[in-house]
Amino acid sequence: MSYATLSWRADAYHRFLQDLQSLADPKYKAFHERLCKTSRAEILGVRTPDTKRIAKEIAKGDADDFLALCGDTYYEELLIKGFVLGFQKKPLSGKRENLDAFVLQIDNWAVCDGFCAALKPKQTEYPYLYDWCCALLQTKGEYTRRTAIVLLMDYLLCDEYIDRVLEHLRAVRCDCYYVRMAVAWCLSVCFVQYKEKTLALLAENALDKETHNKAIQKCIDSYRVSAEDKAYLRTLKR
Repeated sequence: MSYATLSWRADAYHRFLQDLQSLADPKYKAFHERLCKTSRAEILGVRTPDTKRIAKEIAKGDADDFLALCGDTYYEELLIKGFVLGFQKKPLSGKRENLDAFVLQIDNWAVCDGFCAALKPKQTEYPYLYDWCCALLQTKGEYTRRTAIVLLMDYLLCDEYIDRVLEHLRAVRCDCYYVRMAVAWCLSVCFVQYKEKTLALLAENALDKETHNKAIQKCIDSYRVSAEDKAYLRTLKR
């Protein structure tokens, strides 16, 4: 089936689901279920190259019609929806309504992180992206806030935004595991790119103990951090 030329109606969507089911890999399903335990939808076990290939084809055609039909019976439906939103050739402002609705559906780290990596905004859209991330950080949802942090990490660790990004990370107060892990992950990337600024934040002990120590561990685990810096980071653990 050519998704790029498909007219999205109920029968076409049914065939799309049948295609997903035919691509299911039982071994990958079992593996992914162990990694992605919070997904409310059934995981079929379709591998990422296949979901990305399908999403890229859909994004070339009547993507808005697909997005209007897209359900959430399967984990892969939600993942493909996120990929389509990322691959769709529209400015962020033109996708904002669908983006806002989508992030409320996210219920696991894999869909969150895959969507963020696929979004790839233009540099001219960074101010708009930053404002959207700020809005997401004000929500209470675990995955809306994780989405904001991962987007900041993926696109806005640059001279213009680094101080603001670090301030947002410092201000996060959340008991949600996947938010804390996103903060730690983001800080480890900040350390590689802006070591002194990140060290200054860690030295403040402004983060909760778990996030602070996890950020340091992620820095230590990075092959991009020198042995000397790793030794110093160990002295900052609480």
